Amino acid sequence: MPIVVPGKSTKIEQSPKAQLSSSRLLWGSALGIALLLSVLAAFRGGYVGPDYNTHLGRLLEWQKIFDFSATNPPTYFLLGHGLFRLIGSNNAFPITLSVVQTLINTVAMWWFFLYTENRFKSPIVHATLVLFLSFLPVRVIHATVIGTDSTTIPLFVLLLFLLDRFFRDKTSSKNATFLGLGLALAIFTKYSFMAFLPALAAILVYLFAKGIWDLRKFVGICILTLALPSSLAFYSFWASSRVHGYNTEKHWLTKGMPPDMNYRDLFLLKAEDAKLFQAPEYFKREILAAHKHSYLGLSHLGVFSDPMNLFQDLSVPQHLGSVLIPDQKTRRAWKTPFMIASISLGTIWTFLALVGTPWAAVRALRNVVTSKLGREDIVILFGIAYFLLMFLPIPFVYAGAMFGYWTPRLILPALLSFFLAAFLLIDREIIERWNKIAFVVFVLAIVQCAIEAVVLV
Repeated sequence: MPIVVPGKSTKIEQSPKAQLSSSRLLWGSALGIALLLSVLAAFRGGYVGPDYNTHLGRLLEWQKIFDFSATNPPTYFLLGHGLFRLIGSNNAFPITLSVVQTLINTVAMWWFFLYTENRFKSPIVHATLVLFLSFLPVRVIHATVIGTDSTTIPLFVLLLFLLDRFFRDKTSSKNATFLGLGLALAIFTKYSFMAFLPALAAILVYLFAKGIWDLRKFVGICILTLALPSSLAFYSFWASSRVHGYNTEKHWLTKGMPPDMNYRDLFLLKAEDAKLFQAPEYFKREILAAHKHSYLGLSHLGVFSDPMNLFQDLSVPQHLGSVLIPDQKTRRAWKTPFMIASISLGTIWTFLALVGTPWAAVRALRNVVTSKLGREDIVILFGIAYFLLMFLPIPFVYAGAMFGYWTPRLILPALLSFFLAAFLLIDREIIERWNKIAFVVFVLAIVQCAIEAVVLV
């Protein structure tokens, strides 16, 4: 209920309970509309993405589920195969799987917003983060597209809660066990979660050096948190090596072969990046040339638009037995100006993320040293670890530019971290110098989300 202070002012303020209710209404509305956009896309073929036919083959055929020569571990395909057995061999299967993925991602984002809510001084800035992430094109699109990328945000959020519980009670064997099981599940669903192993190990060693545990307890904690996920990681590499798989061979350049993305491309901007603001289409080969664009420029394009036209119009009928590829999707001409607007306005958020991430990383490392690790610090540290595993090896992979190793679908958990850092920077630093900035960024986010909704519809 509104509170009026008699004798002082007629200004009406919301009670904490009313503010909480308003926040939840905003979260539900934003996520609900984004969910609707995803479901509509699924019915028009939005589930068809990169490597769709490869993923579908593993989902349908039992003998392919545990294929360690492939790019991904078996858990996603095992669960998806169960859904296939339930629904049967018809087009309802990929549509249903896509909708289920979207629902799980929606729930995960709700919990992420709960997880971060009390880390903000300004409710308006946190509400802006909610709006921004709810409609972020790369998140919405790859929650819907069939493939293991749809699992990364839910698994990341699960691990955030497990890590939070563990760091709040570092002596609990129960918390350590659940963390180890959660990390094992993540790695056996998406190999990129291996990045958490060295990050967690480094923190554990540092805490032991500070005297948090005696040697016996430290060894026990390491076994509970790291033994099972590490074993699964090593087993995956061993199994891949036996069948000449992607992890050990097919991803990587052969001796003497030059990369088509090097460290200059990763760390420096290019003059050609300006043309990315025209929203070029991936499958028209305009953006796949070696050394033509920077990683940052390409990634920015992928975050704020739909370069592969995954949510656009499928030009052939949907049929479970037919070959469906993203190249068969077409973009209506009137959509391109909206993508251009999204990419252009998105420059503000990318800039804030570039500034906010190192700022937040320094704070997080300082809090590790002082044993005051907060929830935002966990997001930042493990998000950066995830990003570095996918980013630094690009000069050593085969056809990094052409095959899209730069695409932001590969770093979705890291993007949550980077944009959280951007909004924390506003909340803790900028807003103190200009208190009206909260309203300004809120309005900008509404405009951004409205444009993105048109792009995704």
